Order: sequence, then C-alpha cells, then structure tokens
Amino acid sequence: MPAAKKTKPNTAKDELNIENLENISIEEAFKRVDDVISAMQEDDITLEDSFRRYKEGMDLLKTAGSLIDKVEKDALKISEDGDLEIFEDDEE
Repeated sequence: MPAAKKTKPNTAKDELNIENLENISIEEAFKRVDDVISAMQEDDITLEDSFRRYKEGMDLLKTAGSLIDKVEKDALKISEDGDLEIFEDDEE
C-alpha cells in the first residue's frame, strides 16, 4: 500500500489573521506576498491550500495598498513660502 502523501503542516508564521495585519509594515506585507507566491508554486500544494493562500495574498496586497495610501496622505510637502505642511489630497 503506497504511503499517504504528506502535506506541510500550517505553522503560525503561515497563518494570517486580522491581528497580524493591523501591525504589519509595508515591507513585511510584500515579503509575505512573496512567501505566498512561493508556496503556491510548490508542486504538492492542495487546491484548498491554493485558495487559502490566494485569499491571504489578496488580503496582504489590500493592506499594503492602504498603508501606501496613508503614507501618501501623510507625506509632507513644501509650500510656496518654504514651510512644511501636511500633504492634502484635493480629490477628497
């Protein structure tokens, strides 16, 4: 009888939850996206794990996008008189 195919156990590092996203940096979010992509490229990944990883990657990208938007809105600009002021988005 052939041995059952072993799948890699989920580790705490692999698990993504809301608490992790609240304190994640942009750099860490993109690193985790790279990890997700690598995991999805493995030959032995199950369809269920693929979907879970896809959702994780999309959540990470959404969070990174929000963080980038916040940085852009908080960026300082130099006014015409040389003073620093908070960048205001005219589209809002």
